[in-house]
Amino acid sequence: MTAARGSMREASTTTSWPRWLEICLVLGSLVAFAVWSYLRAPVGGDFAWSDAPRHALNGIFVHDLVAHLGEGDPRAYAVDYYLRYPALTILFYPPLFSGVLAIAYELFGFSHQVAQATVLSFAVVLGGFTYLLARRWMSQGFALAAALLLVGAPELTVWSRQVMLDLPTYAWLVGSAWCFTGWLQQQRPRQLYGTAVLVVLALYTKQTPLFIFPAMLAGLLAGPGLAVLRRRHVWVTVLLMMVALIPLVVLQLKFGQVNSASAIGSARADLSRLTLAAWTYYLEIMPSQLGWPTLVLAGVYLVGAAVRPSWRLPRPIMVYLLSWLVLGYLMFSFIMVREPRHDLMVLMPLALFAALALQRLAEGWLSGRAYAAAMTAVPVLCFAHAGAELEIHPVQYVDGYAQAVNYVIERAPANSVVMFSGNRDGTFIFDVRASKRTDLAIARADKMLFRVAIERERGIEDRGVDTAQLRQRFVDHGIRYLVYDPDFWQDQPSMAALRSLLADKSSFTLEETFQLRANFNNQDKRLQIYRFEGELRNPPLPLSAELVGVGMKLQK
Repeated sequence: MTAARGSMREASTTTSWPRWLEICLVLGSLVAFAVWSYLRAPVGGDFAWSDAPRHALNGIFVHDLVAHLGEGDPRAYAVDYYLRYPALTILFYPPLFSGVLAIAYELFGFSHQVAQATVLSFAVVLGGFTYLLARRWMSQGFALAAALLLVGAPELTVWSRQVMLDLPTYAWLVGSAWCFTGWLQQQRPRQLYGTAVLVVLALYTKQTPLFIFPAMLAGLLAGPGLAVLRRRHVWVTVLLMMVALIPLVVLQLKFGQVNSASAIGSARADLSRLTLAAWTYYLEIMPSQLGWPTLVLAGVYLVGAAVRPSWRLPRPIMVYLLSWLVLGYLMFSFIMVREPRHDLMVLMPLALFAALALQRLAEGWLSGRAYAAAMTAVPVLCFAHAGAELEIHPVQYVDGYAQAVNYVIERAPANSVVMFSGNRDGTFIFDVRASKRTDLAIARADKMLFRVAIERERGIEDRGVDTAQLRQRFVDHGIRYLVYDPDFWQDQPSMAALRSLLADKSSFTLEETFQLRANFNNQDKRLQIYRFEGELRNPPLPLSAELVGVGMKLQK
């Protein structure tokens, strides 16, 4: 075992890249892949996933809120902001990524392009941390291969090209693994402090990495054991982490009921925990998440490590990584809402294992120049594989919303309200706020006509609004333009009232229709722009909104 590890160290030393070349190759590869990803991402206000424009809008809100500090009551400002742009989810999700976006917006302006570039900057961070983690046990070329196998995993390439929280959370989490494995091996206090900071950053980006705590405990017990509890820096770290997470716990208890309900028992038609399908769901889709080459190589490593002690990592590290994989898998299988992106951060150990298999095989079969050639060829092949995944797996988009927004903002009266009735309200609202028409406010027809907790699948209650009441709301709230999807929720009585009202030629004029284009089977086909011809109240009555998911009503 010692001889085998000695040969590994010798191979990695005699074939190592100079420091300057290492930095250039690793950083250059990751930046090049991020740029390639950006060029294959929708960045024209054509969001497909409903949460993506909301995350992008949250960043604008944080930017505007910081700019407003010192000029009035922040809470009143936040309420007014939501009433003007009712697609915010800043309190339903942790706020860290919104803060990062706010900085990017301050530097480069508000746009879908800036939001997407910010997400992809975390692909570089994720790849960098994966490389540093892998370098603890691998030579440079194979460590870079591990990083590219992870950031180039098929499912990750899809979600890294949308403005979502998964990639930033993943980056912080893998950074914590780099620090924690260093602490397991060297017991330096700063490594444990770094672990705590990065875990807290991950949780303040998204709540789901909770599985990391039992995985860390398992690694601790397999390594230094309970004797480590005698060390002062361990207790200091635990205490500081608990204090740092108190605000997040408060936010979750106050505003995260819907997310908690989804985890415990969703109102959607999800797989029951009592079925085998629920517990094998992520196993079945793992090949499409990671790709067969990575999965097969990871299997080769695990089999090899089981029969050959020289293939194994130090025991605490193996226990930690396997616990990361197994406990994370069990946690996400327990959560009722199961989607391919949810368990992505669980799969990091498999990318490491795949690269380790390549290195162990190369060490056994190659030496000298042949090993050096393999160390160069493997990351090149992994980069090509990652690029192929970008080309093979296009990201969904729905194009046409930006054109509808441009039409409305060119014609809407100053300080007026635009009503939106359609499926992708987040896209429309973000595109309006990212424009220069900061005087406009948006009213959502679905909030005015129905009671819905986040999404229709969780239940919908029609408010019973008739045509006369609906027309009066246009008058009272100063709504001159309506952007209308004629296929949206047409089975509901209140939507029938709106449809009937729009048929009144004396009250509404259909000015324009925009066809929507998508690269998937999308329900959104067109947006119609109606102008309300009636007299508007001056000054208009303020808007109000009910947050059904948290049992709160907002009004000025």
